[in-house]
Amino acid sequence: MQEYLVGKFSELPEGKGVAVEAGRSTVAVFKIGSEVFAISNACPHKGASLCEGEVVCESKIVRCPWHHWNWRLDDGALEPDTRQHLRQYNVFVDGDDVILRL
Repeated sequence: MQEYLVGKFSELPEGKGVAVEAGRSTVAVFKIGSEVFAISNACPHKGASLCEGEVVCESKIVRCPWHHWNWRLDDGALEPDTRQHLRQYNVFVDGDDVILRL
């Protein structure tokens, strides 16, 4: 298992995505309030960068910037077809450090 330092929690933008290179993966990390979420950065539909999508903080959703598919950050499911999922990654806060674990 590998760990990657995403950055400082206090410096992550609220309600925005940040792309993190972790090994051979690009992961989108989002901060909403006191929570952080990490999902695959590529929308499986056409490969759009999800960290560039609109974040709906109240619903914990990121909207694909190309075709407006809504992905839930808490479980990676597509709304309304929850049979489709993005890969989720373990991300946690240690002090002020945000750590991504693969």
